[in-house]
Amino acid sequence: MPDARDPETHDPQLYFAEDGNPRSERFGDIYYSLQDGLSETRAVFLNGCHMPDIWADKRQFTVAELGFGTGLNIAALLQMWADNRSENSYLHIFSIEAFLMSREDAARALNSWPELAPFSEAILNQWPKSRQGFHVMDFPQWGARLTLALNDVRAALTQWNGKADAWFLDGFSPALNPDMWAEDVLTLIGQHSRAGARLATFTVAGAVRRGLINAGFEVSKQPGFGKKRERLEAVFAGEALPDPAQTPRILVMGAGIAGCSLSHALTQLGFDHDLCDPGGLGAQASGNRAALVTPRLDAGGGAVAQLYADAHAYATGLYRRLSPQAILHEGVLQRAQTERDRARFEKVATQPCFASDALHPHDDGLFMAEALAVEPLAVLNALTAGRTIHAVPPRDMADYDHVFWAAGAGVWDQAFASHLDLRPVRGQVEVAATPADIPPQAQFLPQAWGGYAIPLPEGVLFGATHDREDRGADVRDADRMKNIDTLSKALPELAAQMEAAQLTSRASVRVTTRDHLPAAGTLSPGGHVLTGLGGRAFCLAPILAHDLVAQVFDLPSPLMASARQLVQIERVLT
Repeated sequence: MPDARDPETHDPQLYFAEDGNPRSERFGDIYYSLQDGLSETRAVFLNGCHMPDIWADKRQFTVAELGFGTGLNIAALLQMWADNRSENSYLHIFSIEAFLMSREDAARALNSWPELAPFSEAILNQWPKSRQGFHVMDFPQWGARLTLALNDVRAALTQWNGKADAWFLDGFSPALNPDMWAEDVLTLIGQHSRAGARLATFTVAGAVRRGLINAGFEVSKQPGFGKKRERLEAVFAGEALPDPAQTPRILVMGAGIAGCSLSHALTQLGFDHDLCDPGGLGAQASGNRAALVTPRLDAGGGAVAQLYADAHAYATGLYRRLSPQAILHEGVLQRAQTERDRARFEKVATQPCFASDALHPHDDGLFMAEALAVEPLAVLNALTAGRTIHAVPPRDMADYDHVFWAAGAGVWDQAFASHLDLRPVRGQVEVAATPADIPPQAQFLPQAWGGYAIPLPEGVLFGATHDREDRGADVRDADRMKNIDTLSKALPELAAQMEAAQLTSRASVRVTTRDHLPAAGTLSPGGHVLTGLGGRAFCLAPILAHDLVAQVFDLPSPLMASARQLVQIERVLT
């Protein structure tokens, strides 16, 4: 079996021929027509799916693609969408690529069409590193998102929580890459199609036509592009349903990282809503001076590791784009406490859900190059973008069609809490403002062990205590001494400076579950919950919030189906 982390396993073996066009030596095929790739894209895929007429008056529209390649089809699609979209409409794109080319090669290919430059550059600026999983690119300036599945086609389609209104089938030719066009793959395409969905492809191969018909499509041959005599268009059975006539009334309860992530997801998708928190922005656990954005290091791999890897990639990418000023440091050191930790870290560093340069064994443990230390309130402000945070809901709760509960420790104040198996964990942290004669703390890396330490411009944040079944938010002198003692065992030189520092303490309560995984889902008609994020809320909240909104409004999700299964709310019902 090939090694999933071996670059050769997923290398398209791209080269540029003498005519300047990109070709794959692995598949012995071209990426697009030698006559004019952009004209081919527009003729075969955009016009073949009857765009832009097909999305007229639709608030949400989904395009799925097999064969991302250079990103040319998506750049052309984004351009057409930007020029023809309705107000407050949103474009969801799902594309699959098992053999990702480098960003440099993609840029060289896309540079052939300067008229696409703004859209090509936007894609290239979020180009993924090679790994397995879902990679999300957000384009808020055009009301669009691309979820790029870096997986085998079957795995990608099986893991996708979405249905398409249009399909681009643009893999290498069926003769050279038959796996992409197999009958079971075409069946999966049918299962992920909405009524009336349109499909376009350059091939008229008999096996493809028969497979599409068996999958529920009505197929027709059309005049081809360039030297190709024919191409296919297809329509999935049924008639497309109209969008709901009424705009839902939505309330988000909680303005910590979970609630603010829900607010951001709703805003992106064009859903107006009220945001409410009696304590204001970051009043509870999300209001500390600094926070780490790190994945859970699960040596078992599988769905749990994939959940955290995808969530971490999405969150760190979002924070870098949305609020670069909120980033205090790039890179976090996870310290090893035992030799068993070192063995676990070495195993985690080779997992295919992480890019090959994301995790590095270190003398003191594992260096997570893409992890962040952030300023929480700056992140929350960026996610809410100036939205008013109400102390009480502006209207009666019964008047809302949907209420999203993301109240952190405030969940225990709600009636439904008695039906959920949730556990409080109290944590106290310390901020040390160091005197001027002590060297700046920025000289050390943010790091975590049983506790953690994060350098700040004015000193350092360290902690935290971990008191299960404790819902007290009072500051305790004993916990301050406990935090200093924990720091002294990991970083004795830094701990020695704390005697000369002015310490400020803050305590808050996080919500966890029995299996230490978050919980998200619908508890009652119109009542939805995102909770149990524990100490990795800044890693998990953005992708889980988008997934919960997607579930509620029947939209494509950037979260894998296996991850959604892990976090379903039903598992914590009592």
